Amino acid sequence: MTDTIEHNETEIRSGDLLVGADAIRAFLIELGIPRKTADPYYLKRTGRWPIGNTGGDGGRIIASKRRLLQHADQLTRGNTA
Repeated sequence: MTDTIEHNETEIRSGDLLVGADAIRAFLIELGIPRKTADPYYLKRTGRWPIGNTGGDGGRIIASKRRLLQHADQLTRGNTA
């Protein structure tokens, strides 16, 4: 691996977890998802996006930046089967 790739992977891992709808929505918008469709609660309900829940009373939705990036990449590349 090159130093740049190692640095980018380390940077993503160090701050990989997004907690709460606002953080997830902001990251999705950063990825280029239109504001009107960047509703993390809806995307979680569809079951197609890698968005989870901490569970329990007062649970919050959570997501990994890395997994969201991978999912968005798969969507833009289409089915490779």
